[in-house]
Amino acid sequence: MRQLETVSIPGFMLVPANAPNLAVFMPPGRGAMAPGAGTVDRDWPGQDQVAIPSDRGPGLLPWQTKRVHDYVDAELHGRTSLNVAAGHARLSPGYFSRCFRRTFGVTFSRFVASRRIERAQDLMMQGGGKLCQIALACGFADQAHFTRIFGGFVGCSPARWRRQFAPPGAALEI
Repeated sequence: MRQLETVSIPGFMLVPANAPNLAVFMPPGRGAMAPGAGTVDRDWPGQDQVAIPSDRGPGLLPWQTKRVHDYVDAELHGRTSLNVAAGHARLSPGYFSRCFRRTFGVTFSRFVASRRIERAQDLMMQGGGKLCQIALACGFADQAHFTRIFGGFVGCSPARWRRQFAPPGAALEI
């Protein structure tokens, strides 16, 4: 047995910290909490060495990123579709979804929601319109849906955010 400096990754992988490109498959029953978890026994059956890429695979290319970003921005007021976005990037929906997450760090639906929230904040800063009109203009089903998603992203209601950040002297409609 040889002692290795290790980092545990979910999925029964044991990755040496001093050689992250090599991983040792740990079969069930020999997880990180088991005795000898920091050691690799070369004699136990089922051990495989697997090379794992350090960058977790490619993301979207710059032209794909631009086309998808433009598509989302153009369709913020309506329905956006992962299948249509994948078509703009000329990828299958499943592969597009994985590449999108690698590139942007969030899922496609979370990205669309964040862009809608940013657009709604811009409209609220301009001081124009009621919150229900802003919600519909940004592609939310209704004001309740807008308030729920906005609160999840920002941490407060749209009305409170608007009162706090609206320019001085702006007429606020709620």
